[in-house]
Amino acid sequence: MPKKWVAGIGAFILPKEDSVPFALQTCKIMLNSNATRGLLSAFFILFSATVWGQTESQPCPNPLLTATGDEVILPALDLEQAWERAEKEEATLGKHLYGIVVPFAAALEPQSFSDLHVVSIRVPDAVGVAVHFDDFHLPAGVQMWVTNEDGTWQEGPYDFRDNDGHGRLATGDVPGEVAVLRLTLPPGAAEQVHLHIEGAAGLFRDVDGARGGSQPCEVDVACPEIVGWECQRDATVRLSIIESGGSYLCSGAMVNTTSLDCRQYMLTALHCASEVTDDEFALLKVYYNYERPECGEGNGFLNRRRTGVIRLADSDDIQGNNFDGSDFLLVEVEDEIPSSWDVYYAGWDASGSGSNSGVGIHHPSGDVKKVSTFTQNTSSISLGSFGSHWRVYWVETITNHGVTEGGSSGSHLFNEEGLSIGTLSAGLSACTNNGVGQGTGPDEPDYYGKMSYHWDDNPNPSDEKLNLWLDSEQTGATLLHGAYPNFDAAVPCGPAQACENVADVAQMSLARDLRIQPNPARDVLYLRWPRGEWTGAAQVVVRDASGRELHTASWWGGATALEVGGWPRGMVLVTVVMADGSQVTRRVILD
Repeated sequence: MPKKWVAGIGAFILPKEDSVPFALQTCKIMLNSNATRGLLSAFFILFSATVWGQTESQPCPNPLLTATGDEVILPALDLEQAWERAEKEEATLGKHLYGIVVPFAAALEPQSFSDLHVVSIRVPDAVGVAVHFDDFHLPAGVQMWVTNEDGTWQEGPYDFRDNDGHGRLATGDVPGEVAVLRLTLPPGAAEQVHLHIEGAAGLFRDVDGARGGSQPCEVDVACPEIVGWECQRDATVRLSIIESGGSYLCSGAMVNTTSLDCRQYMLTALHCASEVTDDEFALLKVYYNYERPECGEGNGFLNRRRTGVIRLADSDDIQGNNFDGSDFLLVEVEDEIPSSWDVYYAGWDASGSGSNSGVGIHHPSGDVKKVSTFTQNTSSISLGSFGSHWRVYWVETITNHGVTEGGSSGSHLFNEEGLSIGTLSAGLSACTNNGVGQGTGPDEPDYYGKMSYHWDDNPNPSDEKLNLWLDSEQTGATLLHGAYPNFDAAVPCGPAQACENVADVAQMSLARDLRIQPNPARDVLYLRWPRGEWTGAAQVVVRDASGRELHTASWWGGATALEVGGWPRGMVLVTVVMADGSQVTRRVILD
């Protein structure tokens, strides 16, 4: 089974000119072996285009765009070494290395009298650069754009809203070997600016104007296959991850919680970021709505991004080159996600039930968002541990035969109701037979860590069980609808904002979780349903085989007992009707 994992390469830093203060640093970058599949890899950059940072977009003013300034030159990439390593990792482990983090300390603050400030960061021989700050602060009134050398690629402006307490920030991936910082400063503001870098990621492939490097069989989310799955599409995100000196790509999805308050939780795979430090989590970039406008045509734009997440919980199951659980990581996106981005918070099914059909939505090789379709039952497999994963086979559809690739890891598998039932850990799917290694191909399976195993079965600490975070109200629910946030509503991520048929989700939950025992029964019949807090009372109705009503009562969940000793013997029908209209009927024999 190929493992699509990427690691970094060490770099020794030698400054080439001293136009700004710097500190010489060395850094030993460790090869990360604590991973299993599916990371990552290619990134894409927009040529002759404009993208934006974390605030409202504006073009860089022309006087600032034509201004020049100092340059900081980092060591050149050793392309031969980088390609040799990349080819070796792809051949042996399915890894896709696309960038190397170059440590370099430099203070880039403007002079106190400045009203414009321009400084360039160059990584010779790189085809893309992302600048990493370890002390970033812009006072009110200061704006910063990031451009390539000739200004044909822009993002920004950054301003005071991009400040975080930890002071860390990563720019987007700038095409070429130069990233240029361009600032406008009102009088007296220069001394309050903090611009200290700790280095940059030098990228050596998957640029050249491409929006990603996925294989030709992949299916855009603008194609007909996405009909009925638009909400799940809007929950899916692209991740850019810094770890142990390397730049990586993965996928994930925003998820709802039983608090229904639209907390910015994002769920992905642990192997995507198993060695990421708190400082590196502050540089993790989450991209939303990165997709083509039409099937197979047009460009996606990396203009909706949030940088920085807070780690909440994970499966704690990485063991050397493998894992012994279901491989999940839950984080919270730090900065507010604008409502105009139309981000969906996916629902989930942690009941342990598989699915007859559904989709996987992901960013293969970091490309624009894609959809893969399955039409046969998922099956349980003991990949990390006993019963930890779903096995799924993709089918050819009207557009093509979508599969997964490196960069798809952490993406979600959605069942026929549109609920997430797992996150991608590993797999053998590929566009062509033996396309990414012996035994891979379009008819080979992929493996998703089960949401039900994420729930409370991993070897992680008790306070990191996923149910404590997603069932934050401790209702006992194992299914929940998704939602588009509406902060004007009394319940921002409640049923009124759901795409799924909420009654169907509730009925499915009722059918799966309701327990009526014993059967056959003689004197007492017990009803149990673990969901303790309901929006209204349920009705329990019992009828005999002819339809005659024997009993009716209100029920608020938990457990209840029916005295059945005086009822006629034979078959009875026990129906539970929820306040939302969902209902389920069970046959019980009285002997």
